[in-house]
Amino acid sequence: MNRTARLAASALAASGLAVGATTAAATSAPAAEPAALSIQGDLALTPELHLLRIDAEGARDGSGETGGTYTATVLNGSDPTPIEVTGPISCIYVNGDTASLVYPISDIEPVGLPDQFQDAAAVQITVREGTDGRSDMVGVNGPMLTSSFTGCAPTDTPFAFDGEIETSGG
Repeated sequence: MNRTARLAASALAASGLAVGATTAAATSAPAAEPAALSIQGDLALTPELHLLRIDAEGARDGSGETGGTYTATVLNGSDPTPIEVTGPISCIYVNGDTASLVYPISDIEPVGLPDQFQDAAAVQITVREGTDGRSDMVGVNGPMLTSSFTGCAPTDTPFAFDGEIETSGG
């Protein structure tokens, strides 16, 4: 395996950040119900140690078509590194204070992603807005084979989320 492929494979594995992949979601929201989400912020282990900056914008229309973009920037403390994982949003779940999305990994900058790895693995992000004085929370599921995801019902959210979550519809 050449250096670029090894770096891409390492970055692909790192994009899951060893945050404990849970089981793949098995159900999704009804396809005909429009929904939208906007997620901007950091997965934070402590107030000073942030691991991943999440920037997601997506929507599902009344016919069930889902689209949007996802970018995850690997952080060093709270400082961004040059490593960015990107992909299109392929599934959206919104229900009250909970939102979830799945995105196939299309590219990893700055090393690039060899053609045979593009969209082969996907990641699920679930966020829950804090209520009653509780913090917003986030969870990462994957990366796993894209075919492992048969929907995007929410999964566990064990980590603090420092940012903004906006949802509509469902």
